[in-house]
Amino acid sequence: MSNRNKKKYSKKALLISTAFLFLIITINIVIFWPSEKKEYFLQIYLPYADIVFFEEPVQPGATFYHEYFHSVELSPVREHFIIGENYQMIATESWSKSFGAGLPYETKDKLERIDGFFVIHEEREIEHLNLLPSDLYPHFFFYGEKTVDLSSELSGERIRIQVIKKH
Repeated sequence: MSNRNKKKYSKKALLISTAFLFLIITINIVIFWPSEKKEYFLQIYLPYADIVFFEEPVQPGATFYHEYFHSVELSPVREHFIIGENYQMIATESWSKSFGAGLPYETKDKLERIDGFFVIHEEREIEHLNLLPSDLYPHFFFYGEKTVDLSSELSGERIRIQVIKKH
């Protein structure tokens, strides 16, 4: 093979190896470059004041509930929620001592009695939960080890319990 052909093949090999190396570097950058991380938070938000009162990181499978004393029935009510795979809030259970005004009603096959409570099991996705706590009756919010006394700390405030995404 002549020197001319060797140089021609050397240039071709150099171009191919350079292109291959560039491709490998580009793929590694795309795969391993830190992407924009999205984090989700469970919030107690005051929409009219635009204030975040409570905020904690949340993951799918996390649970929370709020518990209050019903003003008409004068009995405790507890509503349970779970965070779904797509970070949506899902209502899972309602606990009440009776079926009065403004309380969940009896449903077939999804009702049981536990410790004097009627427990209704029904999963439904909700965008957020709007509440108006009052200092007339106890109202608490529970998430993990955290407890918020809504009736004393946020009495008379319109609040929204929601999951939000931050970048």
